[in-house]
Amino acid sequence: MSYSNYSPPPHTDRILSYLRDRLPGYPFDESADHDFVDELLEDFPHSDLLEEIKTFRWFHDNEPASRVANLRLAIRRWVAKGYRQQRS
Repeated sequence: MSYSNYSPPPHTDRILSYLRDRLPGYPFDESADHDFVDELLEDFPHSDLLEEIKTFRWFHDNEPASRVANLRLAIRRWVAKGYRQQRS
């Protein structure tokens, strides 16, 4: 899939911008992160994904990259845990 003409929904664009510009040490990759965010939105439809990512960032004292080896996996697990708690 080519992302040069990809136009994400507004909420997706805000999440991607946050990952790229506001999450210290995040290894932003346009192609991978479009897929990553799309999958999170699909798998956790009732979660406020942007808020979950912000909470993840500050839980790790604004330095998540120094505390976890794979940020995408850590974010996915964080969102999944919040989703399970929300549904119980």
